[in-house]
Amino acid sequence: MNNGHIEEIGEFIQSHSHILAYGGKTKTALKAPTEIATLDLSEISGVIEYEPSEYTFTAYAGTRLDEVNQMLAENDQFLPFDPLLSELGGTLGGTVAANMNGPGRYRFGGIRDFVLGVKYFDYQARLIRSGGKVVKNAAGFDIPKLMVGSLGSFGALVELSFKVFPSPAEYTTVISSHPTLRSALDCLVRLSTSPIEIYCLELEPGDNRYLLRIRLGGFREQFTNRIERLKQLIGDLEIMDSNKEENYWRKIREFQWLPDDTSLIKIPLTPKLVPKLDKFLEANDTVRRYSAGANIAWVAWPHQIDNLHHYLKSENLAGLTILGSTDQNRIGAWEPGVFYQRVKEALDPSGKWATV
Repeated sequence: MNNGHIEEIGEFIQSHSHILAYGGKTKTALKAPTEIATLDLSEISGVIEYEPSEYTFTAYAGTRLDEVNQMLAENDQFLPFDPLLSELGGTLGGTVAANMNGPGRYRFGGIRDFVLGVKYFDYQARLIRSGGKVVKNAAGFDIPKLMVGSLGSFGALVELSFKVFPSPAEYTTVISSHPTLRSALDCLVRLSTSPIEIYCLELEPGDNRYLLRIRLGGFREQFTNRIERLKQLIGDLEIMDSNKEENYWRKIREFQWLPDDTSLIKIPLTPKLVPKLDKFLEANDTVRRYSAGANIAWVAWPHQIDNLHHYLKSENLAGLTILGSTDQNRIGAWEPGVFYQRVKEALDPSGKWATV
């Protein structure tokens, strides 16, 4: 990114009163109303620094995830929060802004645990750097973590620094099948509180059964012992064919399980809240899955968003529409809290950056 490009962006910000920045446009439902100016940052792309020995890298916000994944893989490293929509053109900036964690979040934590620093345009078109480029304690307000899930409402991300981890040598996935949701959730809770190291734990409703997909990572010689321990804990298991294993998780990360003509809704929850929500979704012929130990519901909603909005609001749940043509992005009991309002007032007192 040259200085001329920076100046052009700064001039754009100064000349518009209400702006939404975007990158790869992969999250089709997260778009600005027609009266909002849009700032395209997709061309601000490329890796700035990468230190494999330090397990850190810095890249421009418009850098595609698939480019980052390939670079890290060449050094047997990876982004542990398992970013989503990389094959469709997802970018680092959009992933952070929308807090798009994949199944690997269960084992390693989310984006907030791995973003070290950011550089962003503020409401006065100033370039602000916060945090650092290495894994050290930094004094001051932790703005990088505030940018996670902000949907661009605090500023326009330009650069991001991350810490990364060594890649597991291999993976294997086992499946635990259950006739009822209650049985599956009981099993999920036992797994969540066990000392067995699990990389991904997904609950997938199917035809008259509920499947727990349990992904393990490490060295192949460790898998036999871990699987035996799992069997002792939860009973019979089916080992997924190794040729299908990686492709299955790739489809999960790319939402290839999503039926046509549906909207993808992300709903934060806890395992205790799953039964009532699942009953409602099943009654509405909805394809759904519960990720990260049933702490996130991914819902392929096939009807008018209003119906789901009113249900979630009645249950004090909130949803975010990620994919689809709807203009209703935030649904259910979604109200900006006092903390958000104070941060917004501090970082964007003029209301320059649109709230999606």
